[in-house]
Amino acid sequence: MQWSNLIRGAVATLSVMLSSASASQEVVTYKQLAADLYPSEGDTAVLLLHGTLAHNRMEIITTLSTLLSEDFGITVLAPNLSLNDTKRMGDAVQTSTKGYDALLACDLDHTHTYMDGAKEVSLWVEYLSAKGFDNIVVSGHSRGGRQVSAYLAEYPRVQAVKAGVLIASGMSRDEQNQENYKKDSGIDLQPLLAKAATQSPDQFIDVPRFIYCDNPRVTAEAFIAEYAEDPLHSAPLNIAKVKDIPILAIGGTEDTAVSDLEGDFANIANQSNLTIEMIDGADHFFRDLYADDVASLIADVVEGL
Repeated sequence: MQWSNLIRGAVATLSVMLSSASASQEVVTYKQLAADLYPSEGDTAVLLLHGTLAHNRMEIITTLSTLLSEDFGITVLAPNLSLNDTKRMGDAVQTSTKGYDALLACDLDHTHTYMDGAKEVSLWVEYLSAKGFDNIVVSGHSRGGRQVSAYLAEYPRVQAVKAGVLIASGMSRDEQNQENYKKDSGIDLQPLLAKAATQSPDQFIDVPRFIYCDNPRVTAEAFIAEYAEDPLHSAPLNIAKVKDIPILAIGGTEDTAVSDLEGDFANIANQSNLTIEMIDGADHFFRDLYADDVASLIADVVEGL
């Protein structure tokens, strides 16, 4: 999937990045992880996960969290994925230069893997359950939604988890990923994967690019986990295994990153627990009033529990 041009544009246009918690948020920590809690009344909570190498105060996350908590009275927990970096964990995340001041976390040692995100979702579900939330909707944007889908497919079902919402989260295609890597770096991906496979998992390897980051410090394990073909990276393949709770997939008709969400889910479009909603005119980040549409759809899911 081609993300680099989209993300460069997002870096330029998403200039309003919150550097400290607003009055409607509070920072909570659990098992060395950090999240923003947008409290409201009741025993229902929405867990909302951010996208690739981003953070929980990027525009779409703060906007949706505020709308859901203030306009719809729904508690929201927005985790900050740790990416195995201590400055993104716990109280330290508030002062980290790797946390909120830039959209992408490239200036760190990339030892994290895709499924680390699913594990952290499971820990935050544990946190919410312990706090007495009996109805939890797990949701995520872009890669965050794909990681949520992997959590739903791979982890034992927690009784409190009642629904899933995937926002701009579709397929990850191996052939397309290889083409994009060559386009972005000028280097073929497969020889790099083959070489990485000969290294110790925790060995830092010499590669030109990792996700959006040029000249990265990345371990062999992290590189292989990111680029080796893995069905868990694709939301539709995960959701095909999830048939016990309602799933809502939300897309935008002007999304150039996930350009055919309906096509991505075509093979399971008739799955009885799956609903697909396309928002006309919305791009990948659902800016402005399109965020209201997303929040309304999530609130409808909550109301139907």
